[in-house]
Amino acid sequence: MIDIEERDDTMMRRALQIATRGQGLVSPNPMVGAVIADPDGRIIAEGAHEQYGGPHAEAAALANLPEGSDLGQATMYVTLEPCNHHGKTPPCTEAIIASGIRRVVVAMRDPNPIVSGQGNKQLREAGIEVVVGVHEADAKRLNEAYIHFMKTGSPFITLKVAQTLDGFIALPNGESQWITGLLAREHTHRLRATNDAVMIGAGTALHDNPALTVRFDIPGRNPKRVILDEHLHLPDTLQVFTDQFRTNTILFTDNDHLESDKAHLLQATGVTVYGVHRTPRGLNLNEVFTTLGDHGIASVMVEGGAQLAESLMREGLVHKLNLFIAPKMFGHGISPFKGLAVEHVDEAYHFTIYKTEMIGEDMMLTAYLK
Repeated sequence: MIDIEERDDTMMRRALQIATRGQGLVSPNPMVGAVIADPDGRIIAEGAHEQYGGPHAEAAALANLPEGSDLGQATMYVTLEPCNHHGKTPPCTEAIIASGIRRVVVAMRDPNPIVSGQGNKQLREAGIEVVVGVHEADAKRLNEAYIHFMKTGSPFITLKVAQTLDGFIALPNGESQWITGLLAREHTHRLRATNDAVMIGAGTALHDNPALTVRFDIPGRNPKRVILDEHLHLPDTLQVFTDQFRTNTILFTDNDHLESDKAHLLQATGVTVYGVHRTPRGLNLNEVFTTLGDHGIASVMVEGGAQLAESLMREGLVHKLNLFIAPKMFGHGISPFKGLAVEHVDEAYHFTIYKTEMIGEDMMLTAYLK
């Protein structure tokens, strides 16, 4: 028989791996994986939460058990504390208790106040051994957006920037296609598919007329498309207002324009239009994200230009940075953060670098704002 800690480590790694099957498909619910193994570390069954409103990982794993399985000596490994309440599906704790499993290993407690600690408690009260904290950091990273959303009610915000080695996102005339290579652009679509929404400002919408959809045959749903248009001056012929996905488009404008003819015209075509207050620097971004959170959007990837990037950074609204760096130099151009210039070193915006990876010829740096 293998060492129990080694077995727990291996099985939880597998549970975390299969949890990603729900990436881009289950939000605002969390990604969860479950594995049922015997004492020798042989997997009996596994399952994942793969669709919003669909079976939870624990229920999926139990449904995949071979007929006649004896679970008296088995352990279930699950990446998030099993739920103990009726939602879109029955409580997972009840199904686990009924299965006869006597040991459950949980990566992390559920931050949802309805569940937090109560699922584990119910299992223990039923005589089941519950171990919590195996690969907890990995589980939290996997569901960082869900955790933030549960704690704040506001979306987790990722800022995506593509720049040259010398720090420019475009030439002085605005030309920027394409700074990065094909594989990096394909990876951007993969990132889109993992977020509930993608956001740009009016300048980017007007200059690039992007579709903001998921292409390259990447699995996952198209994110909501959030456009910030303070003065409601964007032409209604843009792709985001006219294509087959226009009901996925959310436009934010100043409250004064909310009842205008143009706002009503856009709404009639299926575009959602919200009004927020204006600040001296533009639309109130906190109000924008609060509104998105109120409508169940748990994660937003911002692909806007320098002005939006600077505003988000200045207001402390960026949680994560995906910085693509192309092996090119412009020598001059538009910097994404020029407006954040500080006077002293100790005033610098400080990040924690999580990882760097090569995407074709380009490098992607992932960092978190301290």
